[in-house]
Amino acid sequence: MICGMVLLVSEGVHGQSPQQFEVAVIRPNLAGTSTGTSFNVFPGGRIRITNEPVKLLIRAAFQIQNAQVVGGPAWLDTDRYDIEAKTGRPEKLEPDQMGPLLQNLLSDRFGLQFHREMRELTIHALVVEKNQKNGGKLKTKAEGEDAAMNTHTGPGKSQLVGTAVSMEALAGYVGNRLGQIVVDKTGLSESYDFTLEWAPDENPDSPVPSLVTALREQLGLRLQSQKSPVEVLVIDSLQKPSEN
Repeated sequence: MICGMVLLVSEGVHGQSPQQFEVAVIRPNLAGTSTGTSFNVFPGGRIRITNEPVKLLIRAAFQIQNAQVVGGPAWLDTDRYDIEAKTGRPEKLEPDQMGPLLQNLLSDRFGLQFHREMRELTIHALVVEKNQKNGGKLKTKAEGEDAAMNTHTGPGKSQLVGTAVSMEALAGYVGNRLGQIVVDKTGLSESYDFTLEWAPDENPDSPVPSLVTALREQLGLRLQSQKSPVEVLVIDSLQKPSEN
């Protein structure tokens, strides 16, 4: 059992965006999904990822969705990790800085090798319901709030608590849950707070709606489908993280 791993790398050139974490600690999480998952960014160049599979790291590193990740070992979706990492810099990481950091982490510690292809896939556009204006069921974030999405799963119900979440991020989350590609076409440029509850399994007798229905009823959003060529990331090699 891997108890913990520490990644030590040098800091990037002064004045440029960091390309590698100064320290990253990776631990297996054996609790299962019932304890919830999270991906949080904090001041001081810190991130904390809780109970997430490696596929989430790939999605975040390359800004893609689950349906765009092709191949890889079976544990890509099942093995879960807790990761705490920091850049060694005082400033909070911006969304566009996260990609290079996670890409290097995946390459250095998980041995990720890949190539890209174009494939014809079904995509879904996330749009505002016709009877909703300006995201009427969404609450605009409060000043100073940090962006976070925390998922909790219990018997017959999943819950997403979003804080200062953009519609682009929500579209990606929904796409990953559905196993499809969802793109933001809402036209909403703000970030929002919301709580979304749905039945994780398609059960017509469930008192909780499906995810698609919950989006419409609880957030005033819906999905439109179409076919489109999409770039996918094909995994050629991936390994479980080794001890230092």
